[in-house]
Amino acid sequence: MKLSKRKKQLITKLSTLGTILTLLAIKSNVVFATGIGTAEVQTATDNIKRVITSIAMPLGGVLIFASIVVASIKMIANANNPQKRAESIGSLAWICGGGVVLGASLIIAGIIINVATNNTGNLLGS
Repeated sequence: MKLSKRKKQLITKLSTLGTILTLLAIKSNVVFATGIGTAEVQTATDNIKRVITSIAMPLGGVLIFASIVVASIKMIANANNPQKRAESIGSLAWICGGGVVLGASLIIAGIIINVATNNTGNLLGS
């Protein structure tokens, strides 16, 4: 499948814009980090933990459960069609992969918060 010249130009421009914005965000992060105190770090850490535990985990669990229910219904509905049933079974692998990614992201977020604050609420080095 060939992309048209116009689509390639658009993709190139968007990737360039994304790179520039990423570099600006990294550079501005250094500037903003100098004025952060202990109270702000504690508040930010508490907010991140609250969002992860009250939104991300339950929402991810509900989405995974709903996906499994939908895949199961598709398997039951396609019980007489081996090809469609195999496609439904294959979707379970994607659901498992999504669950692993969700779990890993929650674990990594917790590790980053604990390393950055040394589990005390204070930034390391301050």
